[in-house]
Amino acid sequence: MDVLESLPGTGGGAEADERDVARFKAGEEAAFERLVRRHEREVYRLALRLLRNPDDALEVAQETFLRAYRGLSSFRGEAAFRTWLYGIALNAARTRQASLSKSLSRAQRLEGDEDDPPSPLLSVSDPAPSPENRALGGELKEALLAALSRISPEHREILLLREVEGLDYGEVGVLLGIPEGTVKSRLARARRAVREALEGIWP
Repeated sequence: MDVLESLPGTGGGAEADERDVARFKAGEEAAFERLVRRHEREVYRLALRLLRNPDDALEVAQETFLRAYRGLSSFRGEAAFRTWLYGIALNAARTRQASLSKSLSRAQRLEGDEDDPPSPLLSVSDPAPSPENRALGGELKEALLAALSRISPEHREILLLREVEGLDYGEVGVLLGIPEGTVKSRLARARRAVREALEGIWP
């Protein structure tokens, strides 16, 4: 079994999502609350794996559902609700990451200190294990998370969407705005990158 398969994802509930989207559009506010409950953990988990910081992940998750609430009335169902929601989360995480990177760069310039600690986005491990890391458990999973933090954001995104969250090639392509063939080739490069990152971390 490929070591990447050791990071499980979750899925399901597409039919329930369709019903609740339709009910929300018909004016049932409680339907959106059900959508949030159904997906809040996986959206938070995706944001956490992208950003490697619980506080930032929580902000991205909240922003994701706020944007979803505002935009759901115009959601046409051309993709699954889960895929659409992941697209919002991905964009929110990218915005947050860019903001954090800019803030870090500005702080480093002001302080002129080349020995500043690394950004949480690049950290191999947190000083104290987060609830997410404790839940994952196991040396292999910790090594994989460390390896994911060492590869490029582009590679990390596609691995998380395909290998962890279980989206198919078409869904990943829709989210990233690339053809399926490009998804496959980029995924192959991302797998190679994470295996190289595992050298020295995992025997």
